[in-house]
Amino acid sequence: MANKRKLSDIKKKIHNGNANVLTAQEFISRVEKGENFKFEDIDVITTATKGLMSGIMGVFSFRLASPKTLRKFTEITLNGISAFPGPCPNEYLGIADLIVYGTAQSHSRENYCGGSLFREIVEGKPISIHAKSSEGEIIDRDLTLKEMQYAKLMGTRQAIKNYNAMLNCETYQVDTIFSCQPFEPDKSELTFSGCGALNPFQNDPFFRTFGVGSPLLVNGARGYLMGPGTRNYIAKPNMMTIAPMDQMKPEYLGAFKTSYGLEPICSIALPIPILTDKIFDDIVKSDRDVKLTILSLVGREKVGEITYADVWDNNFVMKFNPEACSKGYKCKVIDNCPTNAFIIRDGLISAIDRSRCFNCGNCAKLCPDAFSIDLKSVQYEGSEIPVVLRQSDRAGAIMLAEELKQQILNEEFQLRKPTGRLDFSEKLK
Repeated sequence: MANKRKLSDIKKKIHNGNANVLTAQEFISRVEKGENFKFEDIDVITTATKGLMSGIMGVFSFRLASPKTLRKFTEITLNGISAFPGPCPNEYLGIADLIVYGTAQSHSRENYCGGSLFREIVEGKPISIHAKSSEGEIIDRDLTLKEMQYAKLMGTRQAIKNYNAMLNCETYQVDTIFSCQPFEPDKSELTFSGCGALNPFQNDPFFRTFGVGSPLLVNGARGYLMGPGTRNYIAKPNMMTIAPMDQMKPEYLGAFKTSYGLEPICSIALPIPILTDKIFDDIVKSDRDVKLTILSLVGREKVGEITYADVWDNNFVMKFNPEACSKGYKCKVIDNCPTNAFIIRDGLISAIDRSRCFNCGNCAKLCPDAFSIDLKSVQYEGSEIPVVLRQSDRAGAIMLAEELKQQILNEEFQLRKPTGRLDFSEKLK
């Protein structure tokens, strides 16, 4: 007879303090150590991913002038980033409704994009607003998150089930969002994205436990899954989400500098309640079970396939030896950290700011004496191709999955049935 349980049964066990909730990382680690799990051994698995997610936007509403003074605002920038005022005209209210894209670049600040802005808003820093009204009047003022009537982050394409590794098959360097440095030619190095076995879609590939209206964490804030995201299809699903910025944590978002500009960072965590045998059987037991397609950087043709075990292998956190840093030479690393994660004293790196470090590996490539992380290498056409960059932060995803686990156990995060199923097209149109 097939095993099954109701969501209310799991919630009752949580309330009574005897539910077994594991992160996806805990589950696969224990399986790899030889532990044998059965349906009745687990009530909830928490999944997560942290990476570059270009399809995010901030949605804001705040007051810039007294009522009855100005008709509406037609142009607005936040820290030099152009916003899209509207769609509500808020005529004569002095209030601006606006959208800021995560990929939008600042006109006044170097290496600063929407992702940078969203992190500073969450950090509570004052944001410089420059606004022009329909009458031509200019308003300049600073605002913090606490002064904004509405501030939410919306994602249009997030937690993509299966991302890719990239290989430059051309004979020349290419500046690209898939590399921090110019991407070297002739299939000489590899970069990749995706948190492998931790991804929510990998652990529930038929969307049996989550759907429209499901609660989740976005950068640590409790938000909701709105439905399928853009450019999705059944083989490569993704999600659209929304969550309040005033609950978010800075370490889960920000900006990542590539050789072709800045990209925003975002983190998603979602629970998988184990309701049936089929749901339990679909939980990923190893990164070896999750395929990673290798694409040619220019043209995006498939040129190979590996698994996430080939690139992760339980090696997630950058290590730093400050004693390897000495005066008298120009540091190649300080100006090349994609997330500005170094604490600098007397012109030298003294420590890593762990709230900013993406564990991407770029610093280990540039200075292996001071930084160490096993980025691995993969076999390709008879050669060892080194991995030089990770564009997903597995350590950050594990941390967010653990946060979700604790919130569930503390009954701060309530498990709920979705209000509707996720429907994806058969192929990308």
